[in-house]
Amino acid sequence: MRTAAPLLLVLASVLALAGCGQPSGSPTPESGPTSSNDPRFLPLAAYDMSDAGHAVGTARWTLAKQCMVRLGFDALKNLDIDPLPAWPQRPAGTGVFTAVGYSDDEFRYGIQDPVQAARYGYQAARAKYRRNYAEKKWPLSEYLGLTGEFFGDDPKTVHGHRIPRRGCLGEADRAIYGSNPQDRRDPVLELETKSLRQGSKDPAWKKADQTWSACMRKAGYHYATPRDAETGEDRRRAEPEERLSARPQDPDAPSPLEKQTATADARCKQHTGYVRTVHAVDVRIQSRLIANNRAKLEKQRRWNRDAVRKAHDILEGRS
Repeated sequence: MRTAAPLLLVLASVLALAGCGQPSGSPTPESGPTSSNDPRFLPLAAYDMSDAGHAVGTARWTLAKQCMVRLGFDALKNLDIDPLPAWPQRPAGTGVFTAVGYSDDEFRYGIQDPVQAARYGYQAARAKYRRNYAEKKWPLSEYLGLTGEFFGDDPKTVHGHRIPRRGCLGEADRAIYGSNPQDRRDPVLELETKSLRQGSKDPAWKKADQTWSACMRKAGYHYATPRDAETGEDRRRAEPEERLSARPQDPDAPSPLEKQTATADARCKQHTGYVRTVHAVDVRIQSRLIANNRAKLEKQRRWNRDAVRKAHDILEGRS
């Protein structure tokens, strides 16, 4: 099961997708779904890394620390990696704006818990990620050494050493996986996305959207789908001053309006049985996609299992 992970969007003169940060897998073991009726149950998750991702993350940062010391960052020899650090973000004031979005299978069908919605709005995946990973501010030289994500005139060397391709974290990934995950297609992610796209066109899913939308209208909101409510283009127009004045420390924190909308959204999902309906459609489609793509999914599962074995070897000093 994929847990909260950041998707980084870098903005300079144009927008460009920089890539995905933390890999799939949970930072700490979590109880999985106990039946196919559990909304957390996804057939494709059987081909993902699941909770074993923690071992890979620990091995990644273990190797990355060694690499950074080799590049001359002696202080990082004692970097605490328990809990695992959050994926490094480029420091502010370096001429590049980075917007970060978060994804998590727990919120595959949007916010579902009114209590959670009242606290986090539509930022529950972000909040979960921040609970699980240790935030750290990195100087530009350390950030470049770790990620190798250069922009413009960024130096490609540090302390007289050339920064590895994709930085020390990328070098660690190559030691664990044999290649960088960003350089290969992930059939699990592709098919999970395809399932959502196909599912949203299914008559049962469309009916669920319509029933949810009618519930939201009674609450004073006019959205055709939960995705429209989460995107909240109308809120974006209504909140610019509040974002500047009321939340100077964290401009991405949910506004009162976002929290109110998310709470109504979650309540309507509960009242209409929305998640139960769309999850059933999603499971049916994923099962069909698995049957049609089993060979490449099995290849992905073997690739993940090999990475987990390699990570354990690294952590046990056998590599």
